[in-house]
Amino acid sequence: MKKYLASLKKNKGLKFLALLLALIAWFAVGSEERTETTLQLALELTNIPRNLIVTNEIPTLLEVRVQGPRSVIRELTNEKLHKKIDLSGAKTGSHTIPLPPSSLNFPRGVVVTRIRPNALSITLDQALTRQLDVQPVIKGSPAPGFEVGEVILTPKQVLIRGPKRDLNQLKFINTIPIDINNLSSSIVKDVELDFKNLSITYLENEPLVVKITIRPKLQTKTFVNINVLPVQDSGTAHLSPSKVAVTVRGPSTNLEHLRPEDISAKVSLKNLKPGRYEVRVAVEVSDGLEVLKVAPGKIKVNLRRAKSP
Repeated sequence: MKKYLASLKKNKGLKFLALLLALIAWFAVGSEERTETTLQLALELTNIPRNLIVTNEIPTLLEVRVQGPRSVIRELTNEKLHKKIDLSGAKTGSHTIPLPPSSLNFPRGVVVTRIRPNALSITLDQALTRQLDVQPVIKGSPAPGFEVGEVILTPKQVLIRGPKRDLNQLKFINTIPIDINNLSSSIVKDVELDFKNLSITYLENEPLVVKITIRPKLQTKTFVNINVLPVQDSGTAHLSPSKVAVTVRGPSTNLEHLRPEDISAKVSLKNLKPGRYEVRVAVEVSDGLEVLKVAPGKIKVNLRRAKSP
């Protein structure tokens, strides 16, 4: 006790000066003109359990109305203020977290008059990860005379994370609509997934890339009475029927220049012995065209030995 009393007697001047400055500061703050303003605090959820996920929309800012000394309020308006909500130990379900003035840490002399919102509603659900197929969504139409050909999406499946309630309803996930309106050439572009306001996250770093082939619009045309030619080693062949109808698909410009004599229809009789057969007709057309149908697809062949001289 004596030592304590003795220590009080030391440096009396410095201690008195410190007390005097503290009193001056206290009186200065207390007598300073007061003002009122609205502060915005960034809202941050912390320590969310790893097996849970927030499923409802949470405000990003708190609006707090405060009164206090003008100098203190001025400093607060220049700071980046935030409010952390600790969710450690939270369980699945809906939770209401009150936000009273006492939950905010402001300097002495600052009075909170209003908090908006004054409570937070938070819904937590079990978090799942799942591999889902991706379906590209096409919007619009190509330029006149063109059509969509092949659509290739890479990757075709994605790993996503979300609440159990939402993931159990999804069998696949769509992309954001890809606009192809008035295109006349193929495109390759990055695309985004359409989460439809669900609390879902794409877990992979690999971007989604779609390749859409835009090609001249294909048309079909049927050519009748196309002669069928036998391809044989020897002997004579009687074909029934000897003519077929061929339906071809391709760009209209290609079809316009295609003539019946440009179409090759053949039956292969190589390595066949004399006899009666039913043989498939093979048809060839120029590049850029596709044979859709041959009618009939098979014809009857009577293969005979060559007559002796």
